[in-house]
Amino acid sequence: MSGRRSVNLVSMWIVVIFSVIAVTLVAMLLLVYSSILNQELRFTLREQITVLADNADLQVMEPIRSEAVRRLTAKEGFSETMQSVCARQTAESREIRALAGWCAEVNAATSQTNRVDIYFPGQAMTVGSEGVRFLADKKYAVQASNYAFLSELNPEDSVWMRRVMEESGEEIPYIVYAGPFPGIFPAGANPMVVVSVQEEKLHELIQKSLRTLNEGDRVFLTDFEGVVWSAQDPSLVGAQLPLADSTLEAVHLLDGEQVLLVESGDSTGRFTYVLAHPDRGWLRNYDSAVSLWVMLCVALLCAGMIGVLWVLMTNYARPMRRLMRHIPETGRENGLITSPSENFTQIETALEDMTRYREERERFLIQSRPALRSAWLNCLVSGEATYTAPMPQLDIAFPHPFFQAVLLSARPSEEQERLILDSFPAASFTIAAFDSREKERVYLINHAQDEKAVPALLQKAGEKLEETGGISFGVGILAATGDMIPASFRCARRALSSRYFDQKSVVCVFDPSVVHMKSEDALPQLIAQLYNLTGLIRRQSVEEVDKAIDSLVSQLKESVPSLSLMRSIMLLAAAFLCKSAYDMKNAPEDVYGDDLMNVYYHIEDINEFSARLKRDSGALNACLSRESSENNRSLVQYAIHHIHSMPPSELSLQSIADALSISTGHLSRVFHQETGKKLVDYLQEVRMKYAARLLSQGEMTNEQICEAIGYSRPQYFSAKFKEYYGLTLTEYRRKCRYENRMDQPETAADGQ
Repeated sequence: MSGRRSVNLVSMWIVVIFSVIAVTLVAMLLLVYSSILNQELRFTLREQITVLADNADLQVMEPIRSEAVRRLTAKEGFSETMQSVCARQTAESREIRALAGWCAEVNAATSQTNRVDIYFPGQAMTVGSEGVRFLADKKYAVQASNYAFLSELNPEDSVWMRRVMEESGEEIPYIVYAGPFPGIFPAGANPMVVVSVQEEKLHELIQKSLRTLNEGDRVFLTDFEGVVWSAQDPSLVGAQLPLADSTLEAVHLLDGEQVLLVESGDSTGRFTYVLAHPDRGWLRNYDSAVSLWVMLCVALLCAGMIGVLWVLMTNYARPMRRLMRHIPETGRENGLITSPSENFTQIETALEDMTRYREERERFLIQSRPALRSAWLNCLVSGEATYTAPMPQLDIAFPHPFFQAVLLSARPSEEQERLILDSFPAASFTIAAFDSREKERVYLINHAQDEKAVPALLQKAGEKLEETGGISFGVGILAATGDMIPASFRCARRALSSRYFDQKSVVCVFDPSVVHMKSEDALPQLIAQLYNLTGLIRRQSVEEVDKAIDSLVSQLKESVPSLSLMRSIMLLAAAFLCKSAYDMKNAPEDVYGDDLMNVYYHIEDINEFSARLKRDSGALNACLSRESSENNRSLVQYAIHHIHSMPPSELSLQSIADALSISTGHLSRVFHQETGKKLVDYLQEVRMKYAARLLSQGEMTNEQICEAIGYSRPQYFSAKFKEYYGLTLTEYRRKCRYENRMDQPETAADGQ
């Protein structure tokens, strides 16, 4: 009985201990789970705001700072105009119009800006996408108060400001960046680039760049004092954000919402991006509590395990030992170690696994041998490896003393390659065929013949290939040692490039006596010619473009560059043409009708290159002409709108031209081309109609009407009015009174 009671007591203690352990583990798991959620949210929010800050800085803030400057400096003639204006401390109307046009183009091409201006401290003048503004008193100064703050800035500093500017009768908040324009200018006359973006647009751009925001998350752009510069809620702009603790303590915003704030600085050190995550109310800081509970649970767990082990050792270990004495030991059968259980894995299984692994390795080496062989041969022809002994694992063995590289103009088919390789006796020639890193087909021929043997055999093979499609061969020099193999490969490339220059021989052998211009000397000259060519196309000079293309082709024929450089030049020409199309906001396929990069890559003749380049230049010229016509139409529409929105007394050719930032001659010429009327006649027509309306009202004298429509002499006004309407001013007044009296009885009758 005593033994049975002791067993029951031990069982009860086991149940109690395991119950305590279970309750403790559940509590610990709940606390750990809450702590993990807290830590995970903290890490996620910090990682998220870092990514958001990088995206917003790269896609929004950095383009605002530098995109306008980069595009302006790329404009042809811009740098010279800036230097001239700063050196003379004055600007001509031609220069102002050019600068305003460039700023307008850059502003239209940059999606992150609303205004792009250049501030000249010496002239107290800003020229930009909205026209010219003089900070001092000028005849045609427009909205000078919007930019009066520029006179207080140091031209050498870069500043960000929040400004409210008047636009179309409304006050609109802007974010303004002003910084020194890069370049060397006279002391005190360094111009500044002024980029303005509306606060509403800035926040829209920032929101578009923040693609990983969760629902309910908000982001603010603040300075380091916590003042909000940009926010989705306009009421928070200019407000002071409350400080947030690093432990994600909840704070209250001005609109009453309880949020968790996480911040990250931008690349310039001027702004801070703040992420506001809604507080759900269940996050707490459990770090200290978790540590205490973990220590307590570990102590209880150890105590429980010790008790369990003591019970097991006392009540179950000795019976198990007695039971094990009756189990017979397993012996050896047939010299093999037998398993005590039927499912035990035997040693033969391990040996089978090793054999299978060895077979898989051999199979992998067989499958990857062609790629490894091609990679090693590419290293050999580029000078990154040397041949010292046969390599049977890669099927490479060169028994003969000489090497000669051959480059093919096109990749042959299996039948063509078999015909070429069969042309070489196997006893005298060993050929390694592979693809270069530029995807060119290369034959590395190892033989003991003279340097003329390989071209002769290739000539015979080329004659046989004419029936199935011709292939040209470039043959390099004879390499007597392994160190000369890279030189033979480079010479084969140069020899093959001669097929671009009216040399249609099947086998092109490199001639060391021909002087080749070095690639590093030829390429800058050719790039300069291509750059000048695009400038001529933009000026719409067809004859000069054709001459420039002929000069470029002559330069190519004289320098005889390598095959890779020749293709690079053709692709560079295609890239210049594509860039010109993109600058006009058109797809290259819409302008030229083809994929230029693909077309120019497959050109095989210098004359074909010249003809194609002239054709594409003509297409670009035609597109530029159409775009110029559309710009003229828009210019005339804006001029007519300006004429009807201004009092006639303030209208003149010069005032209209200044409002459009163009010359009076160009304005008159474009207006006549688009409307068929002279601008002077149109202005006179507007004045006469306005004068007739004032005469019909009968509230002003002739002299007052003359002054209201912008004429200084009443006699001249009377003569022009009679010429236009066929009536004098007095006769027109009488006519209007008579018509008014005739209308009055009809009105009275209608009232009765």
